[in-house]
Amino acid sequence: MKIAYIINHDITLNDGIIKKIFGQTEVWKSLGHKVNVYAMIHKPKDGNSILKAKQYSTETGFKYRFKIQKELLADIENFAPDMVYFRYTTWNRTLSNILSRYKTITELNTYDLGEFWAMFKNEKTLKSLIRYLGYRLLRGNVLSKVDGIIAVTKEIAYHPSNVKYNKPTTFIPNGINLNEFQTLKEVSPKIDRIGLFFIGSPGTLWHGVDIIEIMAKNLPTYDFHIIGMEGNNTNNLFWHGYLQKDAYMKILDSCHICIGSLALYRNKMNEACPLKVREYLAYGYPIILGYKDSAFIDKAQPSWIYTLDLGKDIDYDKLIHFIEHQARIIVQHNEINHISTEKLEVQRVNFLKKIHNNIH
Repeated sequence: MKIAYIINHDITLNDGIIKKIFGQTEVWKSLGHKVNVYAMIHKPKDGNSILKAKQYSTETGFKYRFKIQKELLADIENFAPDMVYFRYTTWNRTLSNILSRYKTITELNTYDLGEFWAMFKNEKTLKSLIRYLGYRLLRGNVLSKVDGIIAVTKEIAYHPSNVKYNKPTTFIPNGINLNEFQTLKEVSPKIDRIGLFFIGSPGTLWHGVDIIEIMAKNLPTYDFHIIGMEGNNTNNLFWHGYLQKDAYMKILDSCHICIGSLALYRNKMNEACPLKVREYLAYGYPIILGYKDSAFIDKAQPSWIYTLDLGKDIDYDKLIHFIEHQARIIVQHNEINHISTEKLEVQRVNFLKKIHNNIH
C-alpha cells in the first residue's frame, strides 16, 4: 500500500510522539509499504529530525481552521495514496477535503472530551467553556467521515463517544523499539535508600503529582525524585525541574522503581499506555501506576506492576511490600516483548489492509 501519514506536530522536537511515528513508519516500510509523512506546524523549523517529513506552515486559531493548505493537498494528490493515516486533530477545511477524497484512518491517543472537560473544570472560565463546546461540536465532523479508528486503549476505542459513529474500530497500545534500549537498572548488594522516579510536565493534572507528595509524606524512608516540575524539597522529596536527558538519566540510574501517571481519572479515564512508561520498562524498572495499562488489559498483571486503587485510600502495607520486593527486580526484555513496535505495527498494518479492502 501507499500510505500518507499526516501529523500536526513539530518534527524537530524528536519527542515521544515523533519517536513513535518514526517507529511506526519504519516498520511499515520494512513490510513493503511506501510511506510519506506530512507535518503541519505553526512555524516550520530547520532543526534536525529523526523523522523524514515535508513541513507545511499553518496559521493558528480560526485562520488555521478555515484556510485550505493547497500545497499539502497537491502533494498528497501527486502521491496518490491508498490510505491516509492521521493522528486525530480538530476539524479544519484541509482535513475535510482529505476525508472526502481518500480512505482514512485516525489514531486516537486520548479520551479528548474528558481532557478538555478537565481543563474547563480547572480553569472555570468562559474561554475554557467555549473551547470545550467548540471542540465537542467539531469532533463529529471528523469521526463521522473516517473509514476506521485505531485507539491506543480499549477504553478509548469502545467509549460511547466514539462507538456512536459506527466505524470499524480496534485498539493497539503504544509500543517501543526494544532494540534501541539497553537495561539500565542494576541492583547493588545493599540498598541504603530506595529511590522512586517520576518525570512529567507542569500543569498536567492527570499526572497526580500531588498524590506523589502524599506518598512521600507517608513513606519517609524512601526517596522520591520528580523531574520536569518545580517544588519545595523535603527530606525525601526532591524536585529537579526541567532537565536534559543526560541529567535526568543519572537520577534514574540511582533509582529502583518508576512512577507513571496517578490521576488519569481526572480525565475520566482508567486505562492508558504512555510512551514514557514503556521506556521505564525497557530500562528494566518496575512501575507504580494509577490506571490499567492497555498492553496488559486482557492478561494477568505482572508482579512488577503495582496499580493504585485511587477510589480508595492508598494501602500503604501493600505498597511498601511491592516497593521492598521490586526494588531488587529487573524487568527483562523478554517479559515485555509483546509491546515491541515490530509486533504491534504488524497488527496495525493488518487493520489498514482490512479497511483498504473493505473487510469489516
